[in-house]
Amino acid sequence: MSDSDMLNRILGKAGVDNLIHDLVAKLSPSEISTLWLALSTELTSRSTPKNLLNKYATNRFVKPSDLSPLAIKRIEIAMLELAQTAGFTPVLLSPASLLGSCSVMAEVDQNHVVSAVRGVELMADSTNMLAIYLADGIKHGTIDNANGAIHLSATCRATRAQLYKSSKALPHFGLFTLVSSGKDRGSYGFEKEAMAKHVEYYVRYFGERFGQKLQVTLNLRKGYTDGSGFVDRMSARLQAIYPDVEWVVNKEATDNSYYKGLNFKISLNGQEFVDGGLVDWSQKLLGNPKERLCISGTGIDMQVMSDVPVLE
Repeated sequence: MSDSDMLNRILGKAGVDNLIHDLVAKLSPSEISTLWLALSTELTSRSTPKNLLNKYATNRFVKPSDLSPLAIKRIEIAMLELAQTAGFTPVLLSPASLLGSCSVMAEVDQNHVVSAVRGVELMADSTNMLAIYLADGIKHGTIDNANGAIHLSATCRATRAQLYKSSKALPHFGLFTLVSSGKDRGSYGFEKEAMAKHVEYYVRYFGERFGQKLQVTLNLRKGYTDGSGFVDRMSARLQAIYPDVEWVVNKEATDNSYYKGLNFKISLNGQEFVDGGLVDWSQKLLGNPKERLCISGTGIDMQVMSDVPVLE
């Protein structure tokens, strides 16, 4: 049964077919939050310690990982310290993000995140909240990206609701992200600087940690007027800086509502570790077409689970 069919069945059972539409149309977000809190209070009032234990056995979102927390924390510290040395300011984010922080900006299915009460959802991707943090600072004058790009880094325990094929995949995992914010300087000035800075970080980190040659794939995405020429100029710039990296350039543009212009992926021995690229989120948040944003991220847990040998 699809989510839509299930929802229709539930609304029919409740005897209010237009309940969702009426609530959103007639109530403010704060009133809906109050209603959700009341529902949560009613549900918990009917529960018992025995019920909680039974629910724990079947709720995949609350189970701990089998990975060593010390190994995860060591990787987090190593990545954040290297990022700070490379000019990325670390930010300690909340485990909660704004409701819709993924789906509104990046058009990610809201069913793939875990929505909560009080207008928030569990953190599913820290790049979205770093983008909102930056946009808020730019709007209120506490962050200035006009005289130079701003570079941030963060780690978080991300939670995602979609079901994965692997039985070993948990809904929550460690995530390290980089975000760079700036203004359009012409001749792809920001794009060249930001992309090079992100790639340099991962080449240095994974090159030193795994001691193996990396493969970087550049994928053309729609969003820039001269897409093919843009990728040519970006790849020429990056390959000149990192001649020892294996480069793959894919100039077949695909429909992609996430990245704009260029997306890059970094792999070791055929295993993808990094995904990143240019997005238009700050343009949407601030209503300014001159805003530029580059994001990237890598899973932390997969470094512990990886078959790729790690240098001691």
